[in-house]
Amino acid sequence: MNQKSNYQIYDTTKSAWEAMITAIANAKKSIYWEVYILIDDEIGNRFFEILEKKSQEGLEVKLVLDYWGSFWLSKKKIQELRTNGVDVRLFQQKKIPIRGLKDWLFRRTHRKILVVDEEIGFIGGVNVLKTMEDWNDIHLQVTGKVVNSLLRSFARSYIICGGKRKAVRKLLKIDYKNENEKVDFIFDEAKEKKSKARHKYIEALKNAQRKVVFFSPYYFPDKYFLRALWTARKKGIKIDLLIPFRSDIRMATYAAYAWFGLMNKMGVNIYLTKKMMHGKGVVVDDDWLMVGSSNLDHLSFHRNYEANIQVKEKKVVKKIKKIIDRWKKEAIKLDEDRWQKRSLWRKWREKIYHKVYTFLFNIKHDHKIDKYGNK
Repeated sequence: MNQKSNYQIYDTTKSAWEAMITAIANAKKSIYWEVYILIDDEIGNRFFEILEKKSQEGLEVKLVLDYWGSFWLSKKKIQELRTNGVDVRLFQQKKIPIRGLKDWLFRRTHRKILVVDEEIGFIGGVNVLKTMEDWNDIHLQVTGKVVNSLLRSFARSYIICGGKRKAVRKLLKIDYKNENEKVDFIFDEAKEKKSKARHKYIEALKNAQRKVVFFSPYYFPDKYFLRALWTARKKGIKIDLLIPFRSDIRMATYAAYAWFGLMNKMGVNIYLTKKMMHGKGVVVDDDWLMVGSSNLDHLSFHRNYEANIQVKEKKVVKKIKKIIDRWKKEAIKLDEDRWQKRSLWRKWREKIYHKVYTFLFNIKHDHKIDKYGNK
């Protein structure tokens, strides 16, 4: 027996913010929110004002924020929230290890999960920071019993961040088993050796019949993804990659550029968005999609706690595919000839940032694939 799920899709950061603010303002019982970036700027304070008000009204309000992602959230605001009854937890690796220093530095909770009244769930790529207001992004609102999976995920994160188990015991006891075969949640935890999201990205390449569209603000694939990409192209699968021309992180931008020569040789169509695109996910034929917080890079695959949703409902796939197609039309398709003629200064920066990124995250690539790309 399938559980009925209803969806609302938001394709800009601002539209997602407004939907979340409305849901929080109408909350009657509880608000659980895990997010990477939430700052007390002009936008963040709109959320904080409502959260404090709801807490004072007697609602259960719990926040899980990443320490580094929300680094600029003031201590004053955190104290103010706690004084007003908001349970704020920061995800932070407390002890500096003798070994594994890079894991300690780069491990994050990168999830963006909001659940209101244990009935309305939000999941996607949206953070809360004023400078992100005009970004394109993908965020989903979902209702129905499938929201229980988000509740359990939040409870586990809350405990990891030092929250008492008894404070979320009721969430852990909720029946979270999803009987709806058309929707599934993909949660990655940093302690796991294999990324479920990466598996889904590779599965998209292996099982596609005609076309795969990837979209991500940051792109730094590993050897397994590259092998699957090359195998899919040899089978004749059309592959599109949508990525910002300039992302908000310069190192990530040039590190991604370093892969474009190889992508061109493989026959991947690269579309560069003129404005910042922060959505992350994949659309496979007209059959299914995955969207959420997992970028196509090493950090998401191996260092972060991530949350994504896979949907096989045709109407949802069609709507999101339409959004991605619109973004592609507004983007610039990479011209191989012009790309090869780019300046030596740009090529040098790409090479340097590629090496820096590889060193920082201990990335090992398949030399045969690299050699192919450098012919």
